[in-house]
Amino acid sequence: MSRKSRRATSSGTHGQASAREGFSLIELLIVVAISMIAAAMALPLVSNAVNQIHLSSSATDYANLLQLARMRAVQDDTYYQVQTTTLSGDPIAYVDINNNGSYDTGEPMMVFASGVIYRAQSAGPALSNLKTQFLPSGPVAQGSLQPTAIPIFGSRGLPCVVSGSACPYLDALGRPFSYLLFIQNTQNNRWEAVTLNPAARIREWAYDTNSSTWSPLN
Repeated sequence: MSRKSRRATSSGTHGQASAREGFSLIELLIVVAISMIAAAMALPLVSNAVNQIHLSSSATDYANLLQLARMRAVQDDTYYQVQTTTLSGDPIAYVDINNNGSYDTGEPMMVFASGVIYRAQSAGPALSNLKTQFLPSGPVAQGSLQPTAIPIFGSRGLPCVVSGSACPYLDALGRPFSYLLFIQNTQNNRWEAVTLNPAARIREWAYDTNSSTWSPLN
């Protein structure tokens, strides 16, 4: 075979190999379609996970703020309230150090995560189920739950209710006080709660919509 013929044969073989390399338009479209379907299926899972992280982190931050208020009350030998309000449009909770009922720069505070808001006690689900789990049994303890979402710690580090210039730990019937705060993620409508029992134990809870019950997270 002549040198010219060999070059032609080699060139033809290389051209055929090049034609077989890469993707055809149809194959590329199939890959893109599969990728889009996979992304569409994964997006709700990722979104739900992010929303759950926002909810849980807010509950933990609020529980930590309660613990801080408790320690400050003992340290300063006074009572402190943990208030909720909005700051620049965002829901926050703060330790009202000067007891003036409003947030002042420098007071310990936390900001609820995006989409997470605090709810009134009357709006929370399965309140009875939660009470039976975080409060001691018996009518005395069960009757101590305060309807307000403003926990107060006295100088002994226990929940109290302000009366004049004092903050007693028992009501007129001899019942100790307890508090709870419901929080909800408005993106997926899931609930968590932070409770404070008469012994000042702070716990976080998650709500199961399927069983309509609360489960402890700590």
